[in-house]
Amino acid sequence: MQTVFRVPVNIERPRALVLVHAAAELCAGGLVLLPTETVYGIGVAVKAFAGSDAATASMPPSHSGYGRIFSLKQRSLQQTVPWLVSGAQDLDVYGVNVDPRARALAQAFWPGALTIVVQASAAVPTFMQASDGTVALRASASPVIQGLINVSHSPLAVTSANTHGCPAPSSFDEVEPVILAGVDMAIDAGATPCHEASTIVSFETGEPVILREGALSSEQIMSCCARVCTPNTTTHAPRAAQIHAPASQSHASSTSVIGTTASPSISIDTSR
Repeated sequence: MQTVFRVPVNIERPRALVLVHAAAELCAGGLVLLPTETVYGIGVAVKAFAGSDAATASMPPSHSGYGRIFSLKQRSLQQTVPWLVSGAQDLDVYGVNVDPRARALAQAFWPGALTIVVQASAAVPTFMQASDGTVALRASASPVIQGLINVSHSPLAVTSANTHGCPAPSSFDEVEPVILAGVDMAIDAGATPCHEASTIVSFETGEPVILREGALSSEQIMSCCARVCTPNTTTHAPRAAQIHAPASQSHASSTSVIGTTASPSISIDTSR
């Protein structure tokens, strides 16, 4: 690790210096340790690896920032890394055929602890998609994450900063030495304000399926979905939530916030 920026917890406006330096590292392809509202994560700027044509982009080498996500976490390359995006409008930038209920959820709960799985658009490199052609998107409430996305002009691919089998760190002091040694820059914001992961929802079956219940309850998700009229809707009464066990999840969680001064064949990182 080369640089650590220490920042105040729960800051509303991150210092420009931190954002500029961290965004520069991300845009150069570096791997950065990021404090989120839930746990600490490690992430990269998508544009550093998507190239000028996402459709032809290939899996980066293992020593790259993106490749080190998998080697540091001791994680299979078959697992996907969730994206943090700027807002609900990005559902149509990085997704296609977006279900109206997914839009309603984004409008209701973004920015916040909700990850929505959508069919990936041509803007998402194939190597960043799950085997069923989907990508997991979330808009974070973190002012630092929002700032980094704005300054870097790129979504961030972020997953929890822990090795396989170890708990996701909710403070900088809990980050494993091997993770710190493997990133190019770190932001230390002390303890995270929230310890609960995001809820993950997919509409790939045509109905809302909760792949993981986290900070948002299944009741909140289904109640919001029930208020949206779709071609398949016959009633506005809330339906019972479909909740898949972790073994059937196809996407990792994408939670993230800071301060600053699955397709069934794809296994999922359920650590955040």
